[in-house]
Amino acid sequence: MHRAGIKYKLGSPRSKVSTYIALKKKLIETKGNKCEKCGYTKVEILQVHHKDRDRSNNNLENLELICPNCHYEEHYLQRSLFRQVQVGQI
Repeated sequence: MHRAGIKYKLGSPRSKVSTYIALKKKLIETKGNKCEKCGYTKVEILQVHHKDRDRSNNNLENLELICPNCHYEEHYLQRSLFRQVQVGQI
């Protein structure tokens, strides 16, 4: 049942969680059950990463299954204040 006051265009809203789970299952089937960057094997915590940063582009060629550490590095390492201090940019 939908919450009162929320207007949906057609039918129920698309479930992001079920889409994410389906993508993760497909990646495990096609690419294996370990981090594609470092080889970490705890499949329960692996995350789906969009290489082009576009969450709507769910083509398998655009997706990677990576661990949270590698995912963080992929998105934030270049902008890290600590990295900038180490290379003398600040």
